Amino acid sequence: MPGVNRRQIIKTVGTASIAGLAGCSSNGSSGNNEGGGKQTITYRDREDPFTSMAKAYNSSQSKVHVNPSIKPEKSKYRSLIAQITAGNAPQVIGLDVVYLPRFVQLGALADLTSYYNKKSYTDEIFQPLTRDFIRWNDKVYAMPYWIDCSLYLYNKQHYKKAGLDPEKPPETWDEFLNACKKLKAAGYTPLSNTLGMLGLEIFFFMPFVWAGGGKLFNDEMSKSLIDQQPAVDALKFFKKLQDKGYTTDQTQNEHFTYPPFESGKASMAFSGAGVGEIKDQSPDVYKNMGTAMFPKPEGGQHSSFLGGDCVVITKQTKQNQGAFDASEKFVDWIHSEDGMNTMASSTGYLPSLKSGFDGEYITQHKSLYEPYKKALENGHAPPMHPKLIQMQQPLNDALVRALQGKQSPEKALSQAADSITKVLQSSQ
Repeated sequence: MPGVNRRQIIKTVGTASIAGLAGCSSNGSSGNNEGGGKQTITYRDREDPFTSMAKAYNSSQSKVHVNPSIKPEKSKYRSLIAQITAGNAPQVIGLDVVYLPRFVQLGALADLTSYYNKKSYTDEIFQPLTRDFIRWNDKVYAMPYWIDCSLYLYNKQHYKKAGLDPEKPPETWDEFLNACKKLKAAGYTPLSNTLGMLGLEIFFFMPFVWAGGGKLFNDEMSKSLIDQQPAVDALKFFKKLQDKGYTTDQTQNEHFTYPPFESGKASMAFSGAGVGEIKDQSPDVYKNMGTAMFPKPEGGQHSSFLGGDCVVITKQTKQNQGAFDASEKFVDWIHSEDGMNTMASSTGYLPSLKSGFDGEYITQHKSLYEPYKKALENGHAPPMHPKLIQMQQPLNDALVRALQGKQSPEKALSQAADSITKVLQSSQ
Protein backbone atom coordinates (compact mmCIF):
# COMPACT_ATOMS: atom_id res chain seq x y z
CA MET A 1 0.00 0.00 0.00
CA PRO A 2 1.60 3.31 -1.02
CA GLY A 3 2.23 6.01 1.52
CA VAL A 4 0.56 9.31 2.10
CA ASN A 5 1.82 11.14 -0.99
CA ARG A 6 -0.99 9.81 -3.15
CA ARG A 7 -3.49 11.58 -0.92
CA GLN A 8 -1.82 14.97 -1.25
CA ILE A 9 -3.69 15.99 -4.37
CA ILE A 10 -1.61 18.35 -6.48
CA LYS A 11 -2.68 21.83 -7.36
CA THR A 12 -4.90 22.52 -10.31
CA VAL A 13 -3.09 22.46 -13.64
CA GLY A 14 -2.30 26.03 -14.70
CA THR A 15 -4.08 27.39 -17.74
CA ALA A 16 -0.86 28.67 -19.26
CA SER A 17 0.60 25.19 -19.49
CA ILE A 18 -2.49 23.68 -21.09
CA ALA A 19 -3.34 26.28 -23.68
CA GLY A 20 -3.93 24.77 -27.09
CA LEU A 21 -3.96 21.19 -25.88
CA ALA A 22 -7.03 20.22 -27.87
CA GLY A 23 -5.24 21.14 -31.07
CA CYS A 24 -1.88 19.56 -30.28
CA SER A 25 0.41 17.98 -32.84
CA SER A 26 -0.93 15.01 -34.79
CA ASN A 27 2.38 13.27 -35.30
CA GLY A 28 3.08 12.14 -31.76
CA SER A 29 4.13 8.77 -30.41
CA SER A 30 1.37 6.30 -31.21
CA GLY A 31 2.99 3.03 -30.25
CA ASN A 32 5.21 0.92 -32.45
CA ASN A 33 5.71 -2.61 -33.63
CA GLU A 34 8.69 -4.57 -32.38
CA GLY A 35 10.27 -7.31 -34.42
CA GLY A 36 7.92 -10.23 -34.90
CA GLY A 37 4.85 -8.02 -35.03
CA LYS A 38 4.56 -7.28 -31.29
CA GLN A 39 2.79 -3.98 -30.67
CA THR A 40 4.35 -1.79 -27.97
CA ILE A 41 2.36 0.78 -26.02
CA THR A 42 3.17 2.94 -23.01
CA TYR A 43 1.08 2.88 -19.85
CA ARG A 44 1.44 5.80 -17.42
CA ASP A 45 0.44 5.74 -13.76
CA ARG A 46 1.37 7.49 -10.53
CA GLU A 47 2.57 4.73 -8.21
CA ASP A 48 5.19 2.02 -8.39
CA PRO A 49 2.92 -0.93 -7.53
CA PHE A 50 1.16 -0.56 -10.86
CA THR A 51 4.22 -1.71 -12.78
CA SER A 52 2.99 -5.13 -11.63
CA MET A 53 -0.05 -4.74 -13.88
CA ALA A 54 2.06 -4.21 -16.97
CA LYS A 55 4.40 -7.05 -16.06
CA ALA A 56 1.55 -9.49 -15.46
CA TYR A 57 -0.16 -8.57 -18.71
CA ASN A 58 3.06 -8.92 -20.69
CA SER A 59 3.52 -12.40 -19.23
CA SER A 60 -0.04 -13.41 -20.09
CA GLN A 61 0.23 -12.99 -23.87
CA SER A 62 2.75 -12.40 -26.68
CA LYS A 63 1.14 -9.91 -29.06
CA VAL A 64 1.34 -6.69 -27.01
CA HIS A 65 4.13 -5.28 -24.88
CA VAL A 66 3.10 -2.68 -22.30
CA ASN A 67 5.90 -0.36 -21.24
CA PRO A 68 5.10 1.02 -17.75
CA SER A 69 5.98 4.63 -17.03
CA ILE A 70 5.53 5.68 -13.42
CA LYS A 71 5.71 9.36 -12.53
CA PRO A 72 5.39 10.67 -8.96
CA GLU A 73 2.09 12.38 -8.30
CA LYS A 74 3.61 15.84 -7.88
CA SER A 75 5.18 15.77 -11.34
CA LYS A 76 2.96 13.32 -13.21
CA TYR A 77 0.42 15.71 -14.62
CA ARG A 78 2.85 18.47 -15.57
CA SER A 79 5.00 16.03 -17.51
CA LEU A 80 1.92 14.41 -19.01
CA ILE A 81 0.59 17.71 -20.29
CA ALA A 82 4.00 18.50 -21.76
CA GLN A 83 3.98 15.18 -23.61
CA ILE A 84 0.45 15.66 -24.91
CA THR A 85 1.26 19.19 -26.04
CA ALA A 86 4.30 17.87 -27.91
CA GLY A 87 2.24 15.13 -29.57
CA ASN A 88 4.08 12.43 -27.63
CA ALA A 89 1.41 11.17 -25.27
CA PRO A 90 1.45 7.71 -23.69
CA GLN A 91 -1.26 5.48 -25.09
CA VAL A 92 -2.89 4.41 -21.80
CA ILE A 93 -3.08 6.41 -18.58
CA GLY A 94 -4.20 5.52 -15.10
CA LEU A 95 -5.78 8.93 -14.44
CA ASP A 96 -6.80 10.16 -11.00
CA VAL A 97 -10.56 10.33 -11.39
CA VAL A 98 -10.76 13.92 -10.15
CA TYR A 99 -8.83 14.98 -13.25
CA LEU A 100 -11.16 13.34 -15.77
CA PRO A 101 -13.26 16.48 -16.43
CA ARG A 102 -10.14 18.60 -16.90
CA PHE A 103 -8.49 16.27 -19.41
CA VAL A 104 -11.76 15.83 -21.32
CA GLN A 105 -12.04 19.61 -21.60
CA LEU A 106 -8.50 19.71 -22.94
CA GLY A 107 -9.45 17.35 -25.75
CA ALA A 108 -6.76 14.90 -24.65
CA LEU A 109 -8.84 11.72 -24.31
CA ALA A 110 -10.35 9.31 -26.81
CA ASP A 111 -14.13 8.88 -26.80
CA LEU A 112 -14.73 5.33 -25.53
CA THR A 113 -18.52 5.34 -25.75
CA SER A 114 -18.68 2.68 -28.48
CA TYR A 115 -16.08 0.58 -26.65
CA TYR A 116 -18.12 0.78 -23.44
CA ASN A 117 -21.37 -0.14 -25.18
CA LYS A 118 -20.00 -3.33 -26.73
CA LYS A 119 -18.42 -4.76 -23.56
CA SER A 120 -20.46 -7.22 -21.52
CA TYR A 121 -18.46 -6.69 -18.36
CA THR A 122 -19.72 -3.12 -18.00
CA ASP A 123 -22.85 -4.59 -16.37
CA GLU A 124 -20.57 -5.62 -13.49
CA ILE A 125 -19.38 -2.09 -12.67
CA PHE A 126 -20.49 -0.91 -9.23
CA GLN A 127 -23.34 1.51 -9.81
CA PRO A 128 -21.79 4.60 -8.12
CA LEU A 129 -18.88 4.37 -10.58
CA THR A 130 -20.93 4.28 -13.77
CA ARG A 131 -21.36 8.02 -14.08
CA ASP A 132 -18.63 10.18 -12.55
CA PHE A 133 -15.77 7.72 -12.93
CA ILE A 134 -16.20 7.31 -16.67
CA ARG A 135 -18.48 9.99 -18.17
CA TRP A 136 -18.45 13.66 -18.92
CA ASN A 137 -21.25 15.41 -20.81
CA ASP A 138 -22.93 12.05 -21.50
CA LYS A 139 -19.95 10.54 -23.28
CA VAL A 140 -17.71 7.77 -21.96
CA TYR A 141 -14.04 8.74 -21.81
CA ALA A 142 -12.75 6.20 -19.30
CA MET A 143 -13.26 2.88 -17.60
CA PRO A 144 -13.02 2.55 -13.82
CA TYR A 145 -9.68 1.01 -12.89
CA TRP A 146 -8.32 0.71 -9.36
CA ILE A 147 -10.56 1.97 -6.60
CA ASP A 148 -9.76 3.44 -3.23
CA CYS A 149 -12.50 4.13 -0.71
CA SER A 150 -12.81 5.42 2.83
CA LEU A 151 -13.91 3.50 5.91
CA TYR A 152 -12.37 2.76 9.31
CA LEU A 153 -10.11 0.08 10.72
CA TYR A 154 -10.40 -1.14 14.29
CA ASN A 155 -8.33 -3.25 16.66
CA LYS A 156 -10.40 -6.19 17.89
CA GLN A 157 -8.13 -6.76 20.88
CA HIS A 158 -8.72 -3.19 22.04
CA TYR A 159 -12.45 -3.66 21.61
CA LYS A 160 -12.42 -6.76 23.81
CA LYS A 161 -10.44 -5.02 26.57
CA ALA A 162 -12.85 -2.06 26.44
CA GLY A 163 -15.88 -4.32 26.72
CA LEU A 164 -16.99 -3.83 23.11
CA ASP A 165 -18.12 -6.58 20.74
CA PRO A 166 -15.34 -6.94 18.13
CA GLU A 167 -17.78 -8.46 15.66
CA LYS A 168 -20.23 -5.54 15.92
CA PRO A 169 -18.38 -2.28 15.27
CA PRO A 170 -20.41 0.90 15.88
CA GLU A 171 -22.74 1.90 13.05
CA THR A 172 -24.16 5.26 14.19
CA TRP A 173 -22.53 8.46 15.39
CA ASP A 174 -23.84 7.92 18.93
CA GLU A 175 -22.59 4.33 18.99
CA PHE A 176 -19.21 5.51 17.73
CA LEU A 177 -18.92 8.17 20.44
CA ASN A 178 -19.87 5.61 23.08
CA ALA A 179 -17.21 3.21 21.78
CA CYS A 180 -14.64 6.01 21.91
CA LYS A 181 -15.58 6.74 25.52
CA LYS A 182 -15.01 3.10 26.51
CA LEU A 183 -11.75 2.84 24.57
CA LYS A 184 -10.40 5.99 26.20
CA ALA A 185 -11.35 4.64 29.63
CA ALA A 186 -9.40 1.47 28.77
CA GLY A 187 -6.27 3.57 28.19
CA TYR A 188 -6.25 3.85 24.41
CA THR A 189 -6.38 6.72 21.95
CA PRO A 190 -9.74 5.80 20.42
CA LEU A 191 -9.24 7.20 16.90
CA SER A 192 -6.45 8.27 14.58
CA ASN A 193 -7.69 10.76 12.02
CA THR A 194 -6.71 13.93 10.22
CA LEU A 195 -8.70 16.47 8.21
CA GLY A 196 -5.92 19.05 8.06
CA MET A 197 -4.13 17.47 5.10
CA LEU A 198 -5.32 18.93 1.82
CA GLY A 199 -7.45 16.36 0.03
CA LEU A 200 -8.57 14.45 3.10
CA GLU A 201 -11.47 16.81 3.70
CA ILE A 202 -13.07 15.16 0.65
CA PHE A 203 -11.88 11.68 1.57
CA PHE A 204 -12.86 11.64 5.26
CA PHE A 205 -15.31 14.52 5.84
CA MET A 206 -17.60 14.42 2.81
CA PRO A 207 -18.81 10.82 3.46
CA PHE A 208 -20.32 12.09 6.72
CA VAL A 209 -22.00 14.91 4.79
CA TRP A 210 -23.33 12.49 2.15
CA ALA A 211 -24.56 10.19 4.93
CA GLY A 212 -26.92 12.97 6.03
CA GLY A 213 -28.05 13.78 2.50
CA GLY A 214 -25.73 16.76 1.96
CA LYS A 215 -23.61 17.82 -1.01
CA LEU A 216 -20.62 20.02 -1.78
CA PHE A 217 -22.53 21.88 -4.50
CA ASN A 218 -25.88 21.73 -6.30
CA ASP A 219 -26.65 19.71 -9.43
CA GLU A 220 -26.35 22.82 -11.60
CA MET A 221 -22.81 23.39 -10.27
CA SER A 222 -23.67 27.00 -9.54
CA LYS A 223 -23.80 27.13 -5.73
CA SER A 224 -22.06 25.42 -2.83
CA LEU A 225 -24.25 23.58 -0.34
CA ILE A 226 -21.50 22.89 2.19
CA ASP A 227 -23.06 25.32 4.70
CA GLN A 228 -26.32 23.38 4.93
CA GLN A 229 -27.38 21.30 7.94
CA PRO A 230 -25.93 17.89 6.93
CA ALA A 231 -22.43 19.41 6.71
CA VAL A 232 -22.90 21.42 9.92
CA ASP A 233 -23.99 18.28 11.76
CA ALA A 234 -21.02 16.34 10.39
CA LEU A 235 -18.54 19.00 11.48
CA LYS A 236 -20.10 19.13 14.94
CA PHE A 237 -19.58 15.36 15.17
CA PHE A 238 -15.89 15.73 14.28
CA LYS A 239 -15.52 18.61 16.72
CA LYS A 240 -17.06 16.51 19.50
CA LEU A 241 -14.47 13.80 18.82
CA GLN A 242 -11.77 16.46 19.07
CA ASP A 243 -13.10 18.24 22.17
CA LYS A 244 -13.57 15.02 24.14
CA GLY A 245 -10.02 13.89 23.43
CA TYR A 246 -11.13 10.85 21.45
CA THR A 247 -8.90 11.46 18.45
CA THR A 248 -5.42 12.43 17.41
CA ASP A 249 -5.05 16.04 16.30
CA GLN A 250 -7.36 16.25 13.30
CA THR A 251 -5.89 19.57 12.20
CA GLN A 252 -2.42 18.15 11.52
CA ASN A 253 -1.23 18.28 7.93
CA GLU A 254 2.04 16.31 8.09
CA HIS A 255 0.99 12.76 8.94
CA PHE A 256 -1.58 10.29 7.75
CA THR A 257 -3.69 8.14 10.07
CA TYR A 258 -1.86 4.81 10.03
CA PRO A 259 1.17 5.21 12.38
CA PRO A 260 -0.77 5.46 15.70
CA PHE A 261 -2.92 2.51 14.63
CA GLU A 262 0.02 0.42 13.44
CA SER A 263 1.86 1.03 16.71
CA GLY A 264 -1.13 -0.19 18.74
CA LYS A 265 -1.64 3.19 20.39
CA ALA A 266 -4.86 4.03 18.54
CA SER A 267 -7.80 1.64 18.51
CA MET A 268 -9.34 2.86 15.25
CA ALA A 269 -8.16 4.72 12.16
CA PHE A 270 -10.01 6.40 9.35
CA SER A 271 -8.54 4.75 6.30
CA GLY A 272 -8.56 4.08 2.62
CA ALA A 273 -7.77 0.72 1.08
CA GLY A 274 -5.05 0.35 3.68
CA VAL A 275 -5.25 -3.35 4.46
CA GLY A 276 -2.02 -4.07 2.60
CA GLU A 277 -0.01 -1.44 4.44
CA ILE A 278 -1.13 -2.63 7.86
CA LYS A 279 -0.23 -6.20 6.89
CA ASP A 280 3.26 -5.13 5.82
CA GLN A 281 4.02 -2.67 8.62
CA SER A 282 2.34 -4.30 11.60
CA PRO A 283 1.47 -8.01 11.16
CA ASP A 284 0.34 -8.38 14.78
CA VAL A 285 -2.19 -5.56 14.43
CA TYR A 286 -3.29 -6.97 11.08
CA LYS A 287 -4.13 -10.34 12.65
CA ASN A 288 -6.55 -8.64 15.05
CA MET A 289 -7.97 -6.03 12.69
CA GLY A 290 -11.51 -5.42 11.51
CA THR A 291 -12.93 -3.03 8.93
CA ALA A 292 -16.23 -1.15 8.94
CA MET A 293 -18.05 1.54 7.03
CA PHE A 294 -18.10 5.00 8.56
CA PRO A 295 -20.84 5.51 11.15
CA LYS A 296 -23.97 7.32 10.04
CA PRO A 297 -26.28 9.85 11.68
CA GLU A 298 -29.64 8.62 12.93
CA GLY A 299 -31.87 8.23 9.89
CA GLY A 300 -28.92 8.57 7.49
CA GLN A 301 -27.19 6.17 5.12
CA HIS A 302 -23.67 4.75 5.35
CA SER A 303 -21.43 6.35 2.76
CA SER A 304 -17.85 6.36 1.55
CA PHE A 305 -15.55 8.31 -0.73
CA LEU A 306 -14.79 6.40 -3.92
CA GLY A 307 -11.52 7.53 -5.42
CA GLY A 308 -8.58 6.08 -7.26
CA ASP A 309 -7.89 5.90 -10.99
CA CYS A 310 -9.92 5.51 -14.10
CA VAL A 311 -8.10 4.17 -17.15
CA VAL A 312 -8.12 6.25 -20.33
CA ILE A 313 -6.74 6.03 -23.84
CA THR A 314 -5.32 9.25 -25.21
CA LYS A 315 -6.87 10.80 -28.30
CA GLN A 316 -3.55 10.76 -30.15
CA THR A 317 -3.54 6.97 -29.96
CA LYS A 318 -6.37 6.86 -32.51
CA GLN A 319 -3.87 7.95 -35.16
CA ASN A 320 -2.43 4.41 -35.07
CA GLN A 321 -5.08 1.70 -35.24
CA GLY A 322 -2.67 -1.00 -34.11
CA ALA A 323 -1.75 0.96 -30.99
CA PHE A 324 -5.40 1.75 -30.29
CA ASP A 325 -6.39 -1.92 -30.59
CA ALA A 326 -3.51 -2.91 -28.32
CA SER A 327 -4.59 -0.31 -25.78
CA GLU A 328 -8.14 -1.69 -25.77
CA LYS A 329 -6.79 -5.20 -25.22
CA PHE A 330 -4.85 -4.01 -22.18
CA VAL A 331 -7.96 -2.31 -20.79
CA ASP A 332 -9.89 -5.55 -21.37
CA TRP A 333 -7.28 -7.50 -19.42
CA ILE A 334 -7.38 -5.01 -16.53
CA HIS A 335 -11.05 -5.94 -16.09
CA SER A 336 -10.51 -9.69 -16.50
CA GLU A 337 -10.46 -12.11 -13.56
CA ASP A 338 -6.67 -12.36 -13.82
CA GLY A 339 -6.23 -8.60 -14.05
CA MET A 340 -8.43 -7.80 -11.07
CA ASN A 341 -6.85 -10.51 -8.93
CA THR A 342 -3.38 -9.22 -9.83
CA MET A 343 -4.38 -5.71 -8.83
CA ALA A 344 -5.87 -6.71 -5.48
CA SER A 345 -2.97 -8.97 -4.50
CA SER A 346 -0.11 -6.78 -5.71
CA THR A 347 -1.35 -3.23 -5.03
CA GLY A 348 -3.91 -3.50 -2.24
CA TYR A 349 -6.54 -1.55 -4.15
CA LEU A 350 -10.05 -2.62 -5.05
CA PRO A 351 -11.59 -3.91 -8.29
CA SER A 352 -14.29 -1.84 -9.97
CA LEU A 353 -16.40 -4.86 -10.94
CA LYS A 354 -18.62 -6.87 -8.61
CA SER A 355 -17.10 -10.10 -9.92
CA GLY A 356 -13.69 -8.87 -8.79
CA PHE A 357 -14.72 -9.58 -5.20
CA ASP A 358 -15.05 -13.25 -6.10
CA GLY A 359 -11.38 -13.43 -7.04
CA GLU A 360 -8.98 -15.71 -5.22
CA TYR A 361 -7.12 -13.08 -3.20
CA ILE A 362 -10.16 -11.17 -1.91
CA THR A 363 -12.04 -14.41 -1.18
CA GLN A 364 -9.14 -15.47 1.05
CA HIS A 365 -9.57 -12.25 3.06
CA LYS A 366 -13.34 -11.99 2.79
CA SER A 367 -14.08 -10.66 6.29
CA LEU A 368 -11.76 -7.71 5.78
CA TYR A 369 -13.00 -6.91 2.27
CA GLU A 370 -16.75 -7.25 2.78
CA PRO A 371 -17.08 -3.66 4.16
CA TYR A 372 -15.11 -2.41 1.14
CA LYS A 373 -17.65 -4.06 -1.13
CA LYS A 374 -20.46 -2.36 0.78
CA ALA A 375 -18.61 0.94 0.44
CA LEU A 376 -18.45 0.48 -3.33
CA GLU A 377 -22.16 -0.24 -3.40
CA ASN A 378 -23.10 2.80 -1.30
CA GLY A 379 -20.30 5.30 -1.79
CA HIS A 380 -19.90 8.50 -3.77
CA ALA A 381 -17.37 9.49 -6.37
CA PRO A 382 -15.69 12.82 -5.57
CA PRO A 383 -17.81 15.83 -6.58
CA MET A 384 -16.89 16.05 -10.26
CA HIS A 385 -15.98 19.48 -11.54
CA PRO A 386 -12.98 20.71 -13.56
CA LYS A 387 -12.05 23.05 -10.68
CA LEU A 388 -12.64 20.67 -7.78
CA ILE A 389 -9.05 21.05 -6.61
CA GLN A 390 -9.58 24.79 -6.15
CA MET A 391 -12.57 24.08 -3.90
CA GLN A 392 -10.60 21.93 -1.49
CA GLN A 393 -8.56 24.65 0.21
CA PRO A 394 -11.56 26.73 1.41
CA LEU A 395 -13.19 23.60 2.84
CA ASN A 396 -9.95 22.41 4.40
CA ASP A 397 -9.37 25.78 6.04
CA ALA A 398 -12.95 25.88 7.35
CA LEU A 399 -12.62 22.46 9.01
CA VAL A 400 -9.36 23.44 10.68
CA ARG A 401 -10.76 26.75 11.99
CA ALA A 402 -13.78 25.00 13.49
CA LEU A 403 -11.78 22.14 15.01
CA GLN A 404 -9.37 24.62 16.58
CA GLY A 405 -12.27 26.57 18.07
CA LYS A 406 -11.56 29.71 16.07
CA GLN A 407 -15.01 29.71 14.44
CA SER A 408 -18.29 27.92 14.96
CA PRO A 409 -19.02 25.12 12.47
CA GLU A 410 -21.84 27.25 11.02
CA LYS A 411 -19.66 30.30 10.43
CA ALA A 412 -16.67 28.33 9.15
CA LEU A 413 -18.77 26.42 6.61
CA SER A 414 -20.64 29.55 5.54
CA GLN A 415 -17.33 31.18 4.70
CA ALA A 416 -16.23 28.08 2.79
CA ALA A 417 -19.52 27.98 0.87
CA ASP A 418 -19.06 31.58 -0.27
CA SER A 419 -15.54 30.83 -1.55
CA ILE A 420 -16.57 27.62 -3.31
CA THR A 421 -19.56 29.33 -4.94
CA LYS A 422 -17.20 31.95 -6.40
CA VAL A 423 -15.11 29.15 -7.94
CA LEU A 424 -18.23 27.56 -9.40
CA GLN A 425 -19.52 30.81 -10.85
CA SER A 426 -16.12 31.66 -12.33
CA SER A 427 -16.46 28.50 -14.44
CA GLN A 428 -19.79 29.44 -16.01
